[in-house]
Formats: sequence, C-alpha cells, structure tokens
Amino acid sequence: MPCWGRFCGKGILAYRAVLRGVSLFVVSLLTACVATVEPHPPVHLEMAGSTSMQSLMEELAAAYESRYDYVTIDINGRGSMLGLEALRDGIVDVALVSRELPSEEEESLRTTVIAYDAIAILVNDGNAVNSLSSQQLRDIFGGDKLLWSEVGGEEMDIQILSREDGSGTREAFEEMVMEGRRVTLTAIVVPGNHAGGQYVAEDPLAIAYASAVDIPLGARPLRIDGVGPDLQAVTQGDYPLIRPFVLVTKQRNSDEVQAFVNFVLSPAGQVIVGRRYGRAR
Repeated sequence: MPCWGRFCGKGILAYRAVLRGVSLFVVSLLTACVATVEPHPPVHLEMAGSTSMQSLMEELAAAYESRYDYVTIDINGRGSMLGLEALRDGIVDVALVSRELPSEEEESLRTTVIAYDAIAILVNDGNAVNSLSSQQLRDIFGGDKLLWSEVGGEEMDIQILSREDGSGTREAFEEMVMEGRRVTLTAIVVPGNHAGGQYVAEDPLAIAYASAVDIPLGARPLRIDGVGPDLQAVTQGDYPLIRPFVLVTKQRNSDEVQAFVNFVLSPAGQVIVGRRYGRAR
C-alpha cells in the first residue's frame, strides 16, 4: 500500500496509539484479575481416638498437608471410646475407631472404613511357642490355662497383658476371640499397643494382643490357627483376627472434613494405607 508524506506518518502514529491503548487495557485487566485472587483461608482439623490408628493417620495427614499448605491437622491417640465421646461433644472433627461400630452407636454418625489391620498375638522372642489355636488363645486370656507348658511351651507361668476399657483393640479382640467373655481380671492393663509390645519384649512370660504393625524388637507374633498376621494374609482375609480402621464423623460433614475423607479413600491415600495395612479400596 503506497504512503504519501504526512498522511502516512499520521497513520503510523494513530496505529501506535491504538496498540498502546490495547496494551494498557490488557495490563489493567490482568492486574484486576490478580488483585481478586485471595489466599485460601486456613483450615484446621482435630482428630482423636484409636492409638492403633495414630501412626497411619499421621502419615495421611502429612501427605494431605503437603498438598494443601493452608491445612493443619492435629491427631490425638486417646482410645476409640474417648474419640467417639469427643466427636459427639463437638471437640473433634473426626473420631478414629479401630473396630466395627454396632448399629446403636452409628445413629447420627457417618462411618468410613479406610483400612484393615491384624491384631497380632505377641510373645517374647525367647518363648518356645510359635502357634496357638483360637481355642487355646481363648483359654489363655480367659484364665483357664495358666502355664506355657499347657500349650506346648516351657513350665512357666503365663503373664497376660490386656488393654484399658474404651480401647477399640480390646473390644475387637474380645468380640473376635472371647465369645462374650471378658479377659481375665488377673491381666496387667497396658495403655497402648506400643506399651504392650515393649512389655512383652522384656518379659519372657508375657503375652499381649496389639496391632501387627510396628512390633518392637524382642517381641514376635504367633500364628493363630496356622496363619501369621502378615500383610498378604490380611489383604486376602486369611488371618482370623482382622479389624477395620474407621473414620467416624457427624452425618453432616463440613466440606473440609469430607475433602480429607475423600483423599484417604483416593488412590493416593490408599497407596499410603497399602504400605502396611489392608486397603479399603
């Protein structure tokens, strides 16, 4: 296109002015968009309950917090029953329960199974017994068998360890093993899985039930009815003492609580679960 003197110069100047105006408009538009983006408000979740679930929940919480830097999660292992009470009282957002909930407890609550755990029967490494039947286990914890020699071991007393009232592990053990009986009153009560494992590791007479994960040195699990509490046996459902790990919330969850539950059930969350526990999905 031909250009004639001053008319061409004016056209170029006008064109440049238009470009400058468009640029200023785009910059102002982007600035306005950036100005309207606000950081997500902080989210804090409180969880309490089963000591058996605490280490798994800490792993899941850490993974969730790394994804969403505005989220913080506190986890307090106080026992399944205390966790449920704290949920009903509005003190926590999620109760951690390491047993099935009967129908009367589920009223007004929402339960989500996230994993499966084996309850291991622990003895000292020096104990000669390697396996027990379900009946022998029931007889020991019911106080009917008092010597290790009665179940294939040495001529020495059996020292029984149990958990405190309100423990989900205790309730699951008594339901699966004791057939309506309580553990003998002569049992020493220990305040958690770790305490029971440590006691067994130091006492050759002792026997305890605890989560099969993180068994301390000096203690080992027995086979029950010929099956050990390894991850494969839990995953396939072959081990006889398997209990669920359950997240319990109010029927109407907040969006933040439901988002965390969804993460735990997601492929990413279940990969974390599956490293040491039976997966729910």
